Amino acid sequence: MQTKNFVHACLGTALFLAAPLARAQDYTHRSFLVPSGHFELTGEPSRPQMVRINVSNNPPHPVSLAPHFYWGVSRDVTIGLTHREGLCLTGCGERRYNDAGFAVLIGLSRSREVEIDFSTGIQARSFEPFHVGWKGGVIGRVSFSKVAFVFDPSLYVGLSNRATGNREELVLPVWFYFQATPVVVPFVGAMVVGPLNGFGDHYSVPVEGGVLFSLSDQVDLGAYFRFGNLLGRGGSPDFRELGMLGRFRF
Repeated sequence: MQTKNFVHACLGTALFLAAPLARAQDYTHRSFLVPSGHFELTGEPSRPQMVRINVSNNPPHPVSLAPHFYWGVSRDVTIGLTHREGLCLTGCGERRYNDAGFAVLIGLSRSREVEIDFSTGIQARSFEPFHVGWKGGVIGRVSFSKVAFVFDPSLYVGLSNRATGNREELVLPVWFYFQATPVVVPFVGAMVVGPLNGFGDHYSVPVEGGVLFSLSDQVDLGAYFRFGNLLGRGGSPDFRELGMLGRFRF
């Protein structure tokens, strides 16, 4: 019931806001970079996840809020404060806030059809124990009319407390976004993620689908459903996640 209410609330809010807001630029052609002097409250640029709800069969069912705060320094440079797990609202035990990061996006090539940006930053993946590392990669978009292929590969390199598990991790995600209408943007995506050491024995393949409501150039809202490891090593549909997507530009 809680899950259904969450979905209904997201859809209802999006439909309510869609009428008065100005028509947005097509989502499938929008840049990941924030315009100079503007501020965004959102999630990852490639997929703006802000709220995560564990809806697997077995408890606990943690709910977390992981906002990203981005600032447009110039046309080709965006900086931000980021979170992986963020603030745990419920079902998380004693530690409610245990990570933070700093990110930089640098535009390398941009047109209406293709965009490539360099992504780098420092992540504190855990405050206790203190796990900090460097993350780098590229984020890109290739648009074909009403379809956008988005990719965001990255490598994380642990810099502290490596003996306690803070080691290298490779993440290879892709998404397809479909501009069904000027407002409605369904998407599907998958990624391969795992440690560099023993990757073949420990990789996972999450698979997801969802919908974004591109309400204006300033506001996006949406929801997604995700299988945490549907196709990877030891994969099954047992781990499931529901979440909210959002982007608010000021």
